[in-house]
Amino acid sequence: MKEGLPVRKSTSWVVLIYALLLMALGLLAYVTVGSKTSFYMGMSLGVLLIISSILMFFGIKLGRHFALAISIILTVTFAVRYSITHKEIPAVLAVLSAAFFLFLLARSVSWKR
Repeated sequence: MKEGLPVRKSTSWVVLIYALLLMALGLLAYVTVGSKTSFYMGMSLGVLLIISSILMFFGIKLGRHFALAISIILTVTFAVRYSITHKEIPAVLAVLSAAFFLFLLARSVSWKR
């Protein structure tokens, strides 16, 4: 077995980083554009992902399910926003959320050889 962090701990760190990124982007949207909705959603989903990360860190599988559900919701939300507005930011965030979802999904599945 390779040395380093166990899978669940390294995945929980990625979820934590993603949560902080969402919170920072929500704050950035509020400061630059004045979007209260982006601020509230970024902060609330960021906090939920931080809780999810903590649960994952302690090995509780429910945390992974929460993170998967939140990433699906974010991917669909940003994809719909892009289809309505045709702006670049929702498209980038949809791709980022989809990549995060695929990462979590790959870490959640036990691969058989």
